[in-house]
Amino acid sequence: MEAKDLIRRFESARSVRYNWEHHWQEVADLVLPTREFTYDYAPGEKRRNRIYSDVAPEAAETLAAALSGMLTNTSVRWFSLIATDDRMKESQAVSKYLYDTTQIMLDYFDSQQSGFSIASHEMYLDIVTFGTGVMQVMDSGNGIRFQAKPLSAFYIVEDDNGEITESYRVFKLPAREAYDTFGDGLHPETIRGIEEGKYDRSEYGHESDGQIEFVHAILKRLDRDVLKLDSTNMPYASYYVEKGNAHLISEGGFKRMPYLFPRWSKAPAETYGRSPAMKVLPGIKVANAMARTILEAAELAIRPPVMMPANSIEGPLRTTPGSLIYYRQGTRDVPRPLISGANPAVGEGLLQRQEARIERAFFMDKFKLPESDRMTATEIIQRRQEGLLQAAPILSRLYAEFLDPLIALTYEKMAEKNMLPPVPEALQGRSFKVEYRSPMASSKRSAHIQAFLQAMQAASPLLQVNPGVVQNLNSDVAFRDIFNATAVDPMYLKSQAEVDRGRQQQQQQQAQMQQAQLIQQQAQAAQASADTLKTVQETRQP
Repeated sequence: MEAKDLIRRFESARSVRYNWEHHWQEVADLVLPTREFTYDYAPGEKRRNRIYSDVAPEAAETLAAALSGMLTNTSVRWFSLIATDDRMKESQAVSKYLYDTTQIMLDYFDSQQSGFSIASHEMYLDIVTFGTGVMQVMDSGNGIRFQAKPLSAFYIVEDDNGEITESYRVFKLPAREAYDTFGDGLHPETIRGIEEGKYDRSEYGHESDGQIEFVHAILKRLDRDVLKLDSTNMPYASYYVEKGNAHLISEGGFKRMPYLFPRWSKAPAETYGRSPAMKVLPGIKVANAMARTILEAAELAIRPPVMMPANSIEGPLRTTPGSLIYYRQGTRDVPRPLISGANPAVGEGLLQRQEARIERAFFMDKFKLPESDRMTATEIIQRRQEGLLQAAPILSRLYAEFLDPLIALTYEKMAEKNMLPPVPEALQGRSFKVEYRSPMASSKRSAHIQAFLQAMQAASPLLQVNPGVVQNLNSDVAFRDIFNATAVDPMYLKSQAEVDRGRQQQQQQQAQMQQAQLIQQQAQAAQASADTLKTVQETRQP
């Protein structure tokens, strides 16, 4: 593909994102001011000048931390690899490989080398604030590195199926660093300008930024030779373009899209996601306006304006404690405060209700523990799980757009670097799937468990009247389903084959014991008969 074609497609993607940038900047100013879209802040510049109510920024931080802790908590076993075919689950070699591979991947996610914990939290902040996050999964020496990328630098395009097929990243590099990175791949005029010091100073004599703008375009290849494994025939094409001169620097490829673009929620005709902050943005504006008004009212009540007659004061009016005010002799009117009637308490109740709406939009009422001190631990856990079920649609999108491709891409890269054990022969050529075991995933799966427990509670009177009705239940299925739905480690459960063999052995042992008891009883009966016969014979003798 020619550089001009890539630039044209990039400009088309940028035009689609134009309205989003102003929307995102407005949200950033009030919720997450460390992000910038239409403004260019200087390093260290104050960015919270428009925030008067801290509820929205704190709610976004709390929700991002909750997603990190309850969805991809690296300190717990938040996912497991399991066989797709139920018959493969009975293989000890397959079970051991999947369990060991899962543990290796979990340990790597939790390591400092991967940087996953930091990157995921930064990405969750973007998701709950702007509706779209960006994470890069890249090779780093002998391992893999996860890094959150700024949304402002990315422009994406999706197909009719909702899959991200094109990604454009815009970035700048200092001239010398650009030459060290791309070398002779740069445009000849750019190389000549670097050698002549063009990027050190401009023709007008003042210093320039000395940076060169580039576009990294990743597109899904529709025409390739699947039998070739070189970079120019991989499923995704990678192009580096020097934007100013429309010059193609290099071409490569990826097996998968190296960037993940999870979205909170999305309208059918839109590409970028929408977030809780965007949903409640009018309320955030109202809360900030009300907080500012209450502060002004409080200042009027505490330090009201002072009224005084004209030409009645000698020198400037001083209102600091302990100051002296000189007024003309004979003047009857002295300075007095203006009672404006400002009452901050009137607006505090309205502000609290508005801030409560903002917290509900960020699911804060679902993450907080109940305030009642008479609830048991079981009731608290059940209430919290029921609250988390309201986020089930969000979980489905995060699974599809973030966790599923994340684990698949990580598995492939770790397998290529020989960081995983060899695949057993029974699993070669067969697929396996991911089962999530985080607290939020468990809450989603435990709905049918709650229904089962409620049904058992409702049927308890019948069980007392006729205990035989319990035979209608498949207790083995119910027991294993409860353990699986509550995120218990699957290694704690025996396989069904082991349970069947144990029961068969137990039945055989019981049968042997019954047979031994029967033989013993028969022997005792025979001995008793013999003793009786002997006694009778002895009594008949003269």
